[in-house]
Amino acid sequence: MSWMKRLYDVYDNNVKQVGEFKSRGEGQRFTLLPISHVTQSAQIEVTLDRDGNFFQAEVVPKEEARTIVPATLNSANRAGAKVAGHFIHDKLFYVAADYMKYGGAQKRADNYPQYIGQMEDWATSEFSHPKVELIYNYVKKGNVIRDLVESKVLFVDENGKLIEKWTSSNATKYGIEKPDIYKVVTGDSSESLVRFNLLREHSTDLPVWEDKELFQIFQNYLAHTMDGTAAKGLCYISGEIATLAEQHGSRLRNAGDMSKLISSNDDKGFTYRGRFDKPSQAVQIGYDVSQKAHSALRWLIQRQGYRADTRNFVTFGVKNPAVVQPFQGTLDILKNSNESDALDELELELERELSSNDETERDYTNLVIAEQVQQAFQGMKHNFLIEGVDHIIVMAVDAATTGRLAIVYYQELDSALFLDELSHWHRTCKWYQIYYDADNKKVVDYVGTPSTYHIVESVYGDRADPRIKKELFTRLLPCIVDHAAIPKDIVRAIFNRVKNPLSFKDDLLSRTGEWQRTLNIACALIRKQYEKEEINMTLEIDNPSRDYLFGRLLGVAEVLERKELNRRGEKRATNATRYFNAFSQRPARTWMTIRKQLHPYQVRRGENISYYNKLIREIEDRISVEYMNNEALGPLFLLGYSSQVKDMGNYTNKEQKEENIDDNNSE
Repeated sequence: MSWMKRLYDVYDNNVKQVGEFKSRGEGQRFTLLPISHVTQSAQIEVTLDRDGNFFQAEVVPKEEARTIVPATLNSANRAGAKVAGHFIHDKLFYVAADYMKYGGAQKRADNYPQYIGQMEDWATSEFSHPKVELIYNYVKKGNVIRDLVESKVLFVDENGKLIEKWTSSNATKYGIEKPDIYKVVTGDSSESLVRFNLLREHSTDLPVWEDKELFQIFQNYLAHTMDGTAAKGLCYISGEIATLAEQHGSRLRNAGDMSKLISSNDDKGFTYRGRFDKPSQAVQIGYDVSQKAHSALRWLIQRQGYRADTRNFVTFGVKNPAVVQPFQGTLDILKNSNESDALDELELELERELSSNDETERDYTNLVIAEQVQQAFQGMKHNFLIEGVDHIIVMAVDAATTGRLAIVYYQELDSALFLDELSHWHRTCKWYQIYYDADNKKVVDYVGTPSTYHIVESVYGDRADPRIKKELFTRLLPCIVDHAAIPKDIVRAIFNRVKNPLSFKDDLLSRTGEWQRTLNIACALIRKQYEKEEINMTLEIDNPSRDYLFGRLLGVAEVLERKELNRRGEKRATNATRYFNAFSQRPARTWMTIRKQLHPYQVRRGENISYYNKLIREIEDRISVEYMNNEALGPLFLLGYSSQVKDMGNYTNKEQKEENIDDNNSE
């Protein structure tokens, strides 16, 4: 249960964030929930005046729908036909006494009495509040649906019954377009959640669902009511005598997620698998501890979690949850780094790279980017030291069924060790990367580590089963944060994809095409797999590896033919690309075929071809006779190919430079 203690501590360390709504990208707003509260998406907002009379009603836009609702354990975990109302804000068939009058389903007849009964108990208790009393007095009048119909938020048919769903025939019959309520509610209109508010007296007044004073008052009220009914015992997390939680939180991953990390509802049939008589004999967790831990996990997932299919990954600090995420690539880390000066310098260097035709300048830029990410890690380590952040948690949760949630990965690391591991990952799993910056409409190439998302997409392709992809995310985590070796089957899978360039749908001639990106990512993973050999990213002329040398040969053939095709304005795959797979399977025989097909291009280039001929002969001479055979090539073949092409300035920026080299070699 160390995970629960860590999450409990996260809540206490970030208690100032309770009730403070924030957004992540263009998604829904989220907040760290107060104890005994849940978030719901409201579709209708009813505003009362300061005397508790109806003032107005409106449909809530989806982007503003998140609402903090006071709830009991029963209402927070309700499902199906279970009658357990929230407090203040709830679905229409709970808050409307006139629901049955407007054609409501008989099975909902008990919902309003249960809701209004508990609202009366709170409004008349010593823990009441003027806002609660005003809302209670309005709701008990029993005119909620009538007021919503008169405000043209809800609509009734010719028989005075609610129109639950809007159809095209309704539009023809009533001569109006589809009303807003039917655009935001997913089911029947009576399923809409209604939230209540009061007219503001001052511009600084918060809505009812964000009133922190009201949060605390409800917590006090609920604690008072639980005192005489809930069992007390030793909390296994805090080590203190406390009110015990009989049920635990759900909706951890999203608003519709009913799966739980802790559950004990198999008292029929399994009866706790014959091991216990009561759930408390297995574990006892305090109510407040359970509420805080589950709220913290829910907040962290919404705030900084990463989702792969049904699996959610989250990395956080106990004292400061905002930490670098292990799945990020080099540029992601630099963009999110607090080292603003370093980022400014990075942008200048990228600009310099993009506008420069000098390969020395470009190599310098790559070096700067590689150093910047290491400096960013050093800066984070320094900040952690100042802030006293000493623990980093990496965890993943997933549900095999709709009711059970499991922690499928959990690792607790010292913050310095965590950053050291990330630094090592970004230092050893890097290669030349290329991407298209859509915002600035520029192609950016740099040396760095690809994000885990791009690794997964490159290994399996975008059409692979999401269930397979999420497993790869989990398998890569130990490689990133625990110094584990890259699984060989992952390298083999991406190697087999890259060997078939003609199977990629994108333009093979594009520097930012799918095959080129996959090749670069494959090289990064292969370099990581062979990290003990300390393979350089620059061309290793003295590397004796058979695989590497054959890769160099294919790289020379690719550049030679591509340059000639470019001169003639022909846009087609080279023989090196067409025979890529065959070359990897039977290198010696395929090389003889490619070499013969290079002859016409060599003749056309005339004396300028001596540079290429000399390079081919030098590489061939390094391959001994016994290794010039048709044994299939290994992954290092791709490193040799990529390094050779890069060194020769693949299709870009070095046309004139290589012409000069050719001329000098021909003299």
